Amino acid sequence: MPRFQLHIRQQPVAARACGAGDKDRRSIDPPPIVQMLLTDFNPDSETDMEILRDPRFTVGCLLYSVTPTSSRVGANGEAWEERINRTQIVEPFRLNEATDMGGNPSGPPQGRPIQVLSGKLFVSPFFVEEDPDPETAPMHPTSTGEQWTRSPTKPFPAAFFIFTDLSVRTAGLYRLKFRLMNWGFIEETGESMPILTEIWSDTFRVHPAKDFPGMRESSRLTEQLKSLGVGELKTRSKGKGKAQGK
Repeated sequence: MPRFQLHIRQQPVAARACGAGDKDRRSIDPPPIVQMLLTDFNPDSETDMEILRDPRFTVGCLLYSVTPTSSRVGANGEAWEERINRTQIVEPFRLNEATDMGGNPSGPPQGRPIQVLSGKLFVSPFFVEEDPDPETAPMHPTSTGEQWTRSPTKPFPAAFFIFTDLSVRTAGLYRLKFRLMNWGFIEETGESMPILTEIWSDTFRVHPAKDFPGMRESSRLTEQLKSLGVGELKTRSKGKGKAQGK
């Protein structure tokens, strides 16, 4: 089992399509929040704690469109099935800087890239000594298959990658792919940086401006992370999120 895994703590749900200028940009709502997990993580291990604290880790984000078909019925009554398009619709990934663990280039499917996703596509970790929303915190995986239990006497640390500044220019259905890398690999070896692990988001819809249902009420995780110092996070208090429950 790989040592590194990613878990999406907060999935993207919707966005308003934005124009070409920065003034018209609207961020994906809610902001995607990704957490790094370690197989056989031991909170008493200084080595494991140093891994979680390592600022050289980064998560990159890629955008892919999803094509509806008529294979199943969605929640809104629309019959569709997700099929990820092979055409990439985001700025080109740097194949000379990232490879899979076998040493092969690990870029997205080939296709003509256009600039549809904009914003901060690579983010550094935000480390906390104690998970701000323990009720939704995932378990670290184990190589033995046994469930790992947390010590009730110790805080549960976490490393988050928070995408506060992602916007999509064109309406449609999309998924995000998140890839974990470590810049220290280049510093230490001089070789291409491997993709340590990756994960797909759920499908989300980007609406035309006139159809956008509005921003959702902020989750507890978002509010707590903002209070801990993630100043880029924007929060909406209870009752102000138009799309709550939609």
